[in-house]
Parts: sequence; C-alpha cells; structure tokens
Amino acid sequence: MITNLELLLTTAFIAVVSAGLSVIFGVPFGAWLASLTERQQRLVGSISVVPFLLPPLLIGIAALPITETLVLDSNLGILMIVLAHAFMNVGFVGRVVAGSSLDREQVEAARLDGASDSLIRKAIQLPQQLPSIASAALLVALYSATSYGLILLVGAGQVRTLETEIAEAALYRLDLEQAGTLAILQTLLTLALFAVASRFSSIGFQLNQVGRSLIKSTWMQKTLGLFYVGLVLFVFAQILIRSLDSSSPFANFTNLTSQGTRSLLNISVVEAALNSGRNLLVVVAISFVVAYLFAGKLKQSFLILLPIGVSSVVIGLGALFITGYLPRELSSSWLVVPIVQSLIAIPLAYQILRPARKSLDGELLDAAQLDGAGSVRRIAQVELPLLRRPVATAAAFVAMSSLGEFGAASFLAFGSQETLPVVMFRLASRPGSENFGMAMAAGAIYILLTAWIVWLSSKSSGTQRQAQ
Repeated sequence: MITNLELLLTTAFIAVVSAGLSVIFGVPFGAWLASLTERQQRLVGSISVVPFLLPPLLIGIAALPITETLVLDSNLGILMIVLAHAFMNVGFVGRVVAGSSLDREQVEAARLDGASDSLIRKAIQLPQQLPSIASAALLVALYSATSYGLILLVGAGQVRTLETEIAEAALYRLDLEQAGTLAILQTLLTLALFAVASRFSSIGFQLNQVGRSLIKSTWMQKTLGLFYVGLVLFVFAQILIRSLDSSSPFANFTNLTSQGTRSLLNISVVEAALNSGRNLLVVVAISFVVAYLFAGKLKQSFLILLPIGVSSVVIGLGALFITGYLPRELSSSWLVVPIVQSLIAIPLAYQILRPARKSLDGELLDAAQLDGAGSVRRIAQVELPLLRRPVATAAAFVAMSSLGEFGAASFLAFGSQETLPVVMFRLASRPGSENFGMAMAAGAIYILLTAWIVWLSSKSSGTQRQAQ
C-alpha cells in the first residue's frame, strides 16, 4: 500500500520535473519569439499560449490515443504526464521570457562596448530574466501539482498522486479522514510553491506584451521554436480530425445532443454545456466585481491571490464538507458550483484588472470626483469605458477558466447539474469510439473558442501598442 509520504514525493517530483522541462524548452522558445516581427509574434504567441489556457483535462484527452498504445507502468505514466505538462507550459514560459527582453538602449550600449550577441545574452539578458523565469517555473510547478484531470487520464490509474488519492478516498471509499489528511499535505505543498513564487514577482497569469529583441536568435532557438509551434498545431489538428467521423463527418457533433453509447451519461453534452454556460455567467459576475474592487487598492492583496496556492480538488473537498452542514435546499443548489469556482477565478481576473486600474490617469479620476461623481458613477462612466479591453479580456479568461474547471466540479456537480468537463471525462474514460469521438468533438469546439479569444486579446494588445 502506498504511503502518504510516497504520494507527496510523487506529486512534488511531477511538479518539479514538469517545471524544469518547461523552462529548458521555454527559454529558447521565448528568445526566438522575441526576435520575430510584431505580426509574427502575434501569430506565434497566440498559438503557443493556447495550450496553457486549455483545461489540463483536455490535454489528457488529447494524449489518450498515445497512452492507449503503450503498456503503462507508474514510471512511464509519470514520464507521459511530465511531457504533457511541458507541452502545456512551454508557451507560457516563452511569453514570460520574450516579455522580459532587453530594451534597445541596453543592447546598443553593449554592442558599442564590443560585446557579441551571445555575450549580451549570457552576461546581461539572462541575469535580468532570472527572477521572471524562476517565478514562471514555480507557477508551472504549482499548476502541475494540481492538474487532476490530466493525471487521471494520462496516468491511466497507474500514477497515484495526492489529488487522485483525495478523490479516491472521499468519493469512492468515503474515508473523509484520510481525504482530509491528504488535503492538508497537498495544501502545504502548493502553498509552499505559492509562497516561494510570490517572492520573485507578481503571482498569476498575465498576457505579457512582447517587445522585439535586437538580439538575433540562434539556429537552435529557431529549431526548437518551430518544432514547438508545429507540435501544437499537430496536436490540435489531431483533435479536430478525431472529432470527425469517417462515415459521417459531423456525426460526433450531432451526437453531442445525446447521452453517449447506451446512455452512459446522466445528461447530454449539450445540456452539460448549458450548465457550464449558466455557471460561468455567475462566476464572471462574482469574480469581476470582487477583483475590480480589490484591484483599485494601493497594495497588492495577498489574500485575494491565495486561491492560486490551493488545489481546486482541495477547494472542492472543503466545499463538500461545508455543504454537509447546510440545509438540503442550499447544499443541493446548482449555485454551489459557480460560487466555489469563483474562488478559483478571482485571482485570474485580479491579475488582469489590477495593472489596468493602476494605469488610469489619476488626474482624470480626481476631476470626475470634483465634478460630483460618486464611486459607482465614476467606475461606470469613466473607468470601465477606458478599460473596456482589459475588462473584456478578464471576462473572457474567467469564462474559460470556469468552463474548463474540473477539480472542484468533480466533487460538487452530480446528476442533472454535471458540467461540461465532468461529462467529457466520463466520455473519455469509457470504452467506445462514439464516446471518444464525442469527447474529441467537444474538445475541438473548446480549442477553437480559446484560440479565437486569445487571438482577439493579442490583436487588441497590438492595437494599444500602436496607439501609444
């Protein structure tokens, strides 16, 4: 029987190695990205960041055709999980690296002193980028330690981590004492990663603006960059291809209105998607209001960022405990899921809205206040119109976060309240080409939606730079 210490070490090992691989490939990718033209950066940057924004569960579904051809043991399962994590996070690390490149004056001054590009990169650029790279690596480790759905699917039951055992103990063995003990260990691990990461730079995901570097990329950086972009496009193409049925191309999409082979599901995929859509409206409303109010404060709030350091599985388990003491009318309400998901989404909205609110012209806000505008009127008539792009970006990213959230929903969403990720997991984890095709069809729609939102966000960022 596996011990709690072994579970902790396995989870930590996966997190650390995943972060290390993401940095090894992400740093040269970021150097290549920074050397591209603005139009190329927008296209390549949008493609590379989509895997990071997709739910880990969907990456796990995409990896199933590979893992099903292998005879997995725990070691090979861990390797596949680490590679899947690296695939997700290389683009994020690359964006961080490209966003922290040297400015033109530093490069030109170094060149006047006779320094070559390789020397500038090693002696000047890399030391300045180390804090950002370290913070990104720790965040990748944090995300990798909490990718519950991906580990379930890619590990195929052979890899056991703290999160998988929390769910096993709570949902299947009904051993809440053991689940609570494992949740404490998981929280200690993730909070430790969160605390260390917070010492390097701000915590959370931001779409860093990529400035063009004067330092030319090496052939190795170009090769790795092109390979990664090609790999992302290949994986997405495979999902799109597998979502099409050979006999009737769009059969898997029309089957989304059904409950799968032999009525596997409690509700259809479309009904689950409607549940997720209803939930995300509540999540966007709650997280936006809370994040916007805290974003206006002078000091960064550590409390509002704290959910980043807590696994969604642990949050779901805690919510399950709490709802057990609530009246049945409240504990069985569909509102429980979006309220819990709001705790996870608030830090994301906060990280996007805080820099935007800090950039507002203080004199303009003071003038509005002198004209008699109260706080609500000032926000509605002055701030929000000026911040429409970051507000739209925050709302879109929070919506995607809610739509793809699986950890907490797996504890709280049952029967007619199941969400899209819960239904996709059930389809992907059961045999049958029809079930798998339906999961791929839902995944293809999610990828296209995510890519569209990322492209619009990058396009608006480019427009803002030109205006400045």
